[in-house]
Amino acid sequence: MTTSELLESSPGPGVLQLTLNRPEAHNAISLSMQRALDVALTRAAADDTVRVVVIAGAGDRAFSAGYDLKELAVLSSEENLEAMLEREELLWRYLEFPKPTIAAVQGISYGGGTLLAACSDLRVGGASTRFTVTAAKYGGANLTWILDTLIGAGQTRDLLMTSRAVAGDEAYRIGLLTRYAGDGDVLEAALEAATQIAAQPPEAIREIKSLLLAGHGRDLRSRYDRENTVARTTLRPRAVGDMFTEFFGAREETV
Repeated sequence: MTTSELLESSPGPGVLQLTLNRPEAHNAISLSMQRALDVALTRAAADDTVRVVVIAGAGDRAFSAGYDLKELAVLSSEENLEAMLEREELLWRYLEFPKPTIAAVQGISYGGGTLLAACSDLRVGGASTRFTVTAAKYGGANLTWILDTLIGAGQTRDLLMTSRAVAGDEAYRIGLLTRYAGDGDVLEAALEAATQIAAQPPEAIREIKSLLLAGHGRDLRSRYDRENTVARTTLRPRAVGDMFTEFFGAREETV
């Protein structure tokens, strides 16, 4: 399903691209857009042809300027609270989406846009990328629960306490971006990463994401044992010849 605010496309085998489509508002995230994103992801989770999802923003100026403040401004205090509670659940479901997600962060990413990007498995940006976590400016707090696992405690304090903008090259240096396209095409770089992931066995990718999500807060031995248990059960080893056919084929060609 494609709505005016959220576009769906299949740019490559196993890859679903979801585009936030409000370029006139710097792709600000309305409640209807976030709900449409949740519906699309729920459907994609059950679709075996989808192996990885790329989230992008329409146009070249913004990934997303955050939640739609004009929409929120006309709501009552009670309605704003209800919207906040709904957004919290929708964002958590995005984080726990069982397949890999990639944010193609072209241009600015503020507020809710940065929340969405931070909850993605990979973040691809370039020279035009600008991240800001804006909550402190408005007396709030965002990403205290996950950002330090991405960029470390010191950098997290800097970004959250100052609300300063972080350019793409710095974002890549501190780990906020996982891939950096420089002056190149950010979406193209994101789709390249998606293609690489889609080529892997989907059951392995699913378990890797699940293990990483479940690992936070656990001691190292618990994480080690959990991985080994999954490897022996859910990902039961196949015959070595079947698992490494490419390796053994290459060896035979050189003999």
